[in-house]
Amino acid sequence: MKSDQAETDYGHVVDGLLKNVRDLLDSPNATDRVRAVHHLATGVGALERRVLLDAQAGGMTWAEIGAIYGVSRQAAHRRFSDETVVPTDYFDALLKELDAEPETVPALARAAARRQARVAG
Repeated sequence: MKSDQAETDYGHVVDGLLKNVRDLLDSPNATDRVRAVHHLATGVGALERRVLLDAQAGGMTWAEIGAIYGVSRQAAHRRFSDETVVPTDYFDALLKELDAEPETVPALARAAARRQARVAG
């Protein structure tokens, strides 16, 4: 499930990517055309990773993503994940199990907030 913000961001990314490479692809200079294709491939790869990580963070499993790509969940995770995404309530559940010292809780909360900010942004 995508938010309106995510849809807008993705469309904007694609529009910007195409605008940036269009003139280079029409260039008579072979170096410019190769550079354009490289930028296009890099941009599409970055967009793909962002969409997939957003989908995974939104609840789509690596098994579902792998099925779309025709690979195992492990292969999809290995290919697209920079790090493991955990549910936002993971740390709360972990702390209940650990019965952690009071100074540990703020450190884990800060780590969870930083992780959530990276996933969201």
